[in-house]
Amino acid sequence: MTTLADVSKIMDKFLEYHKDLKVFAEANNVRLPGLDTYMGQAIALMAQPGIRGKMYLTRNETDAFFKQIGMPTKDSIQPFNKCNGYTGLKRVKSKGKYCLVYPFECDTTDLVKREGASIGGDRNTIIDLTKKWFRENIIDVPNDEWQVGHLDPTIPDASEKNLAYQPPIQARYRNRFKWDSMFQRMWPTGKEWISKMDEYHTEAEQKEMLAALKKKFEK
Repeated sequence: MTTLADVSKIMDKFLEYHKDLKVFAEANNVRLPGLDTYMGQAIALMAQPGIRGKMYLTRNETDAFFKQIGMPTKDSIQPFNKCNGYTGLKRVKSKGKYCLVYPFECDTTDLVKREGASIGGDRNTIIDLTKKWFRENIIDVPNDEWQVGHLDPTIPDASEKNLAYQPPIQARYRNRFKWDSMFQRMWPTGKEWISKMDEYHTEAEQKEMLAALKKKFEK
């Protein structure tokens, strides 16, 4: 995907999806939005032969496309950006560039995780318990009990850029996590992750990380 798509000659709305996409959608239970919607038109465009998997669109092209087909909008990239979350159709990963993976693939994680999503118990009671924990362990802890701690405990850096005041509960996590300056636990250290990798990431995520590490180090 290295070529910018030329949409200058597309003046009419798509009246149907390309047959390849319709076959894929039916076989994989992919719900395609109506072609009377912005997202429907965005997907139809990205699914065209010659564009899918090969050419990308930026905001300039998405603005021009919707204007040319008589559907001007102030937020033209959203229908392109949100298609994965709505349909499961995978896009090529590239910030600010929009292109469907081809051959078509689907990832229904975002769809499935929203189905029947609910939390048992009284909503306010659960929220108040969370607030109570933060008050007792962070917010209301006297200032003189806070300690200087390292944001990244894995590097030999005692300069101010790697230090922050932290409440006493930090000791519970000592050397296990990296932090930001507002005492937010950002991610586990390498040793912590190795000891509990199955708790932190799914097998699919671990495989993605393995592939990325091999690409980086096995040259």
